[in-house]
Amino acid sequence: MKLLLENWRKYLLTEAAKGPEDLPDNIYVTIREGESITVHYADYLGRRLVPDKGAGIYGYVEIESYNKEPCLGAYMVIGSLATRGWGPMLYDIAMEVAGDRGLMADRQSLSKDAFGVWQHYMTRDDVQQKQLDDPGNTLTPDNADNCTPDTAIQRSGLTTKDMFSGEWDDEKTAELLKNSPVMKVYTKGEGTIDKLESMGRLIRK
Repeated sequence: MKLLLENWRKYLLTEAAKGPEDLPDNIYVTIREGESITVHYADYLGRRLVPDKGAGIYGYVEIESYNKEPCLGAYMVIGSLATRGWGPMLYDIAMEVAGDRGLMADRQSLSKDAFGVWQHYMTRDDVQQKQLDDPGNTLTPDNADNCTPDTAIQRSGLTTKDMFSGEWDDEKTAELLKNSPVMKVYTKGEGTIDKLESMGRLIRK
């Protein structure tokens, strides 16, 4: 039963995910850059589509440069919302915008659905991964990859009591860091952006 549910979640993230070719004629994608970067579905003027305006498709992903910790210099997702099936394309575009610096999950709080997105990226052949370490340098002596593992611990089901029990050790910490999809920085090439530009469906602000 557990395997069946895992396969179903993978189906929802892959088979149901929409791409540039699925965009209706009147829907565009806008990349808006400022203190943060927002990728969102828009009208022909680049104005963001929102649910209360009766749009059948809406969604956004907002990222920002994360400066509180080294975290390999990655951008962090700070907000996202989308019509079912239309979120993954926005994540792909945000990841492409992040470039070589890459994109990572929020370090403090993460919903179950958002965690599922990162689980999916961990298995994609067209996405590259860079491993993050904890502030205690469990994996490497280099501080550049240090990044808080709060959301990794949160989504692993562990509690503070577990972490400080006599049975917990560095080997278990290393296993948690390596296996968690939110202890990675993800990068990919500009395939989605290139496609949208060739279709005349990308707006930059």
